[in-house]
Amino acid sequence: MIWFFTANARKHSFTFAMCLVVIGGMLSTTAVVLAQSQIASHPRLSSPPEARSPIVLTAINDSQTGKAAFSFEGREDAPVIRALPGEDIRLKYINAMSTDSRERCIDGPCMNMTNLHFHGLHVSPDSPQDDVITMMAMPGQSLQYVVNVPLDQPPGLYWYHTHPHGESYQQDLDGMSGAIVIDGIERYLPELQSMPERVMVLRDQVIGKDDPASPGLMRTVELSNKSCSTSTDQPERLFTVNGVVRPQIAIAAGERQFWRIVNASPDLYADLQIDGEQLEVVALDGMPLALHDPAHPIKYVSHILVPPAGRVEAIVTGPGGEAQTSLRTLCFNTGRDGDPNPAMVIADLINSAGPQPRRHAAYLNAPPPASRPLPPELIARVENSAPDFVVHFTEDKKGFYINGRKYSPSDPPMTTVSIGEFNHWRVTNQTLEVHPFHIHQVHFLIYAENGVRLKSPQWLDTVNVPVQGNVDLMMDFTDPIIRGVSLFHCHLLSHEDKGMMAKILFK
Repeated sequence: MIWFFTANARKHSFTFAMCLVVIGGMLSTTAVVLAQSQIASHPRLSSPPEARSPIVLTAINDSQTGKAAFSFEGREDAPVIRALPGEDIRLKYINAMSTDSRERCIDGPCMNMTNLHFHGLHVSPDSPQDDVITMMAMPGQSLQYVVNVPLDQPPGLYWYHTHPHGESYQQDLDGMSGAIVIDGIERYLPELQSMPERVMVLRDQVIGKDDPASPGLMRTVELSNKSCSTSTDQPERLFTVNGVVRPQIAIAAGERQFWRIVNASPDLYADLQIDGEQLEVVALDGMPLALHDPAHPIKYVSHILVPPAGRVEAIVTGPGGEAQTSLRTLCFNTGRDGDPNPAMVIADLINSAGPQPRRHAAYLNAPPPASRPLPPELIARVENSAPDFVVHFTEDKKGFYINGRKYSPSDPPMTTVSIGEFNHWRVTNQTLEVHPFHIHQVHFLIYAENGVRLKSPQWLDTVNVPVQGNVDLMMDFTDPIIRGVSLFHCHLLSHEDKGMMAKILFK
């Protein structure tokens, strides 16, 4: 119905206005009812399967789509790998993918070669552990991993994904990833022991221009048409949680749950927010906050940016009231040359029963929590020193580079570090898009951005480097386990596939 309002009708303006209020209220109520009805039809969030050593994981091609996938115990559902500090992860990885791929990778048709990276674990880069350089399985071959998790491995959330150079992006986009949980975080925060635990893996759903299902998917997640970026590209993907678009998360009003979230997207950023609620962050990138700062085991935030490959572990309290509450990602500006990263709803929190999350598993006979607060004078010495090494991210129409070089598997190490030291690294970004920097085997303390010291330095294994800016890092090279040749790279995996990666020798 269309209303026309003219000067001759001014004497009826009050009546007209009241009609609009009533009709508007009716429409608003109808919209809310419709929205709630649509949300009620969304599936409930379920937990991935869990696995402990020994594990058999198979790389396959989906019979209908041809996309690469993990198969575990006969279903395409990557397990959460759980291990204790001091335990081995024993995993047989079988490549049962086709020799004739229907998918295209960076340099042409994919060859379906594959391997595994155990992201964030402080383990050896040599075979048969976290070796992504020489360990590679072609279709019909298999790999045997024996990953020695050290006794002092920080307990928390890590993840595994494939890492074949040139094919990492496509395999990760297809969903070849899963979570790793190293048990024992309740040693740092005992209240976690009594909380239900949810492991959430954020992956991608492609929304193709010619796919008739795409408009419906975009409406489902309320994909925002407002951009916070100067990029003119259109969104091409949206987030799923454990493989589901906008699931319902059951959490009673006032109930406290322990959420462990990994951003397994190859290039989407998740700026996570729960409507009207705070997140009580207890760990970032697998590192409990209490490990280096026992006096401050929790950080309260209204939202938190999780880059590709990043993880956040937080306590969430079930909201009260009747208002709809959602977990959403805010719009993130990746820069003029970056990809669009719009706001969208990821999941809905509902005051309802089941399926219930698992209770947090007890770590029996656990040792007391170890803390590693570094002496302030040590941190100051590293901060005030000249950089021991500088990483320059650059790009052009032909590729992506570190220190002017495009990665090749035959390259020698770009730099060598001596085990037993803390080093000052500076990572610079000379491009017009954000790049997340990641180094295998170690964590680092980010303490400055664009030359300004951060108020709250954080220990991470993946960090954003701002557009035409830089970050200063205190690299922890003190672990004797990590001797060998490893890698550092941009964790936008298409950039890594196109050359933005280099080797490092730990000796």
